[in-house]
Amino acid sequence: MRSGSRFVGLVGLVVAVLARPASALPPAGGASALRPGGAGAADGERRDERDERPADERDERDERPAADGPVAPPPAVPAEAAPPSAPTAEPASARAVEDADLQALGINTSTGSTDDKLTVYGFATFDYFALRYSRALPYVRRSISSFSMGSLNLYVGKELSPRLRTLGEVKFTFLPNGDINADGTYTTAMATNASDFGRRAPWGGIHIERAYLELDVTDWLTLRAGRWLTPYGIWNVDHGSPAIISINRPYVIGEQFFPEHQTGLELLGRYFSRGFTLVYHATLSNGRGASEAQIDQDNSLAFGARLELETPWGLHAGASYYRGRYTGFPADTAMPEKPSLTYQEAGYAGDLQFERGALHVQAELIVRETHGDPGARPAAWGGGFVPDLRAFGAYVLAGYRLERWWSAMPFAFYEDYRPGDVQLTTRVWAVAAGVNLRPISSVVLKIQATRSEFDEGVGLFAGAKVHFLSAQASWVL
Repeated sequence: MRSGSRFVGLVGLVVAVLARPASALPPAGGASALRPGGAGAADGERRDERDERPADERDERDERPAADGPVAPPPAVPAEAAPPSAPTAEPASARAVEDADLQALGINTSTGSTDDKLTVYGFATFDYFALRYSRALPYVRRSISSFSMGSLNLYVGKELSPRLRTLGEVKFTFLPNGDINADGTYTTAMATNASDFGRRAPWGGIHIERAYLELDVTDWLTLRAGRWLTPYGIWNVDHGSPAIISINRPYVIGEQFFPEHQTGLELLGRYFSRGFTLVYHATLSNGRGASEAQIDQDNSLAFGARLELETPWGLHAGASYYRGRYTGFPADTAMPEKPSLTYQEAGYAGDLQFERGALHVQAELIVRETHGDPGARPAAWGGGFVPDLRAFGAYVLAGYRLERWWSAMPFAFYEDYRPGDVQLTTRVWAVAAGVNLRPISSVVLKIQATRSEFDEGVGLFAGAKVHFLSAQASWVL
């Protein structure tokens, strides 16, 4: 099996690197290389490079909340010894090493060399939202107005050696309380508290966003093993609320045309030439399934890749690909080889981002295809079986950061979503506008108004309109 041989070869490479004495390893990246993300991490390095610009030219990413602590040094100027025509990898000491969203949150955990302390940081959000549908719809309330505790995410990181580090991120949630069961009833997550005279107490859950070990194999290649965010597009990586311009993510991102997380191996790195930077990722994982973080139900590995080109004039262009098989739990424990649901899926995505001074523009386009197996297709609502599907979604967002009024950034975005399954709608589009404020570096306030409209025609939501007002306070812990 080709994937098996490649995996064995990759493991052999890692063992060989770990077995080398410290003196034989390339020089470590100094203080800037010792924080979650790794000296070879491609995510987020662009932001340290921008710190050399004048303050009035810095973009949205430069103004994100900054945590107290030492600041990573600016990238070193590449030596001119090599011929101009020969692209060379930048040395580790000149590279920023944090994940994109960690640095966007202003988190800097530089400590020097091997760290004997566990670093803990994170973010939280508090929301208010009000929405109303233009008409009554089945299965949903026509209007909702409520406060909400949106997120409480904690990161834990540790430097195990100058080239080996670990990072974990967990999200605390009130789920499963309020979850809707298959029979239409709601879940009430309450338990008897024996230490409080048997009184009933609510309980919640913990969602493991990511947990991985990371090794810098060379100055231009890093190996990541564990559970990690899928490297595609812009929004999925910069997912920390204080780092995001708007409140609500585009619908196509929420629908997860690509898996939000994967469990397996990721190779990542970047290459520099004549002011341009090529960022690359390759992934091998369990794919998507009923229990992909614990066990692969179908023994079929999923593959993915991403390439991103960063230009000297602020334009970034990326392309991403994913292919794998979704497999649910067996329909009957007596027949473990027969899953309740299985299909092949593929995702294609392109993204553009332009940052110049106070202007920030980003856009993503994502396509997902699913192909069912003969005799294993799920039943459709109206009878028959679900066919092969293709879904499409895109958005564009623009904002401009002012130097007054708490560094206010007015923003607007447009999104268009066309599902493959048209039982609810054939198309939904939305326009939104709002403002992002930063009263202090670690606190972000946002307000946003959105109007969505479902196309006329088929589907339970056909012709409906939704008006949505939301406000959010997010802060770095």
